[in-house]
Amino acid sequence: MGSPPRLKIKDEIRYRKGSTDEAQNCRYCAFFTAKPPKETDIFLAYIAKGTCKIIGERDLARYRVRADYTCDRQEYNQR
Repeated sequence: MGSPPRLKIKDEIRYRKGSTDEAQNCRYCAFFTAKPPKETDIFLAYIAKGTCKIIGERDLARYRVRADYTCDRQEYNQR
């Protein structure tokens, strides 16, 4: 069993842990769409999760994107 294999697109765009400079993270990217945490994710609610238009917007764990991560194709959104 185990976890599903990592998506190839995440390796291609070098999806990785973000910077201490919050403006360089996925949270402020134009492609990031935040999702509210589910009731079952009470303990993981402090980690903002969402989807990315580049990686894919399917509602599966493999396509999940964390707000405190970053990638090479990020475009700054002036929120």
